[in-house]
Amino acid sequence: MKVDANYAAGAYENWKASDWPRTYQNPTYKNMFAAGIAFAPPHLISKPMSSPNGTPINPTPPRTGMPSGIIGKAVAHSVCDLMTQGENAHLHEASMAEMGAACVASAGKGVLTGTAAAMTVYPVVPDFEKYPGTGRDTDYTFGEIGLAGHWIKHILHFLFIYKAKLNPGWTLIPE
Repeated sequence: MKVDANYAAGAYENWKASDWPRTYQNPTYKNMFAAGIAFAPPHLISKPMSSPNGTPINPTPPRTGMPSGIIGKAVAHSVCDLMTQGENAHLHEASMAEMGAACVASAGKGVLTGTAAAMTVYPVVPDFEKYPGTGRDTDYTFGEIGLAGHWIKHILHFLFIYKAKLNPGWTLIPE
């Protein structure tokens, strides 16, 4: 679904981080919001390329996991505020051009032999105006592989199950 994004950005050279949605509200139907994979990205997050045989390589932003949790929370707060305060309520914002994300991809199950790739990226959508060259803050964008990532993945698994069950203190666990 189209939301509050700039869908007329045109060529890659014209893409900006500010093209990305902030409130995820549909511009035509103000009572409709789209979070996670439900919103239509205004464009790719990196320069379009193709493989040697011509297959398009079109990287799109991660709209599941951590980003969708943050976006979903902002949308939920906006909907609650609209219900309690009316149509003039302030809408909460969660631009992917201003948020970071972390991902841990496990590759093995042994307690001492497992491994995982752990990576962070900030911001999710590159901002070449703020971070010339790479579009990202290189202090907060990095990746590691090893046993530590495996343990983090294991710990996060239990934390997210705990949170999903709404156990005491679940609100302290981040998206």
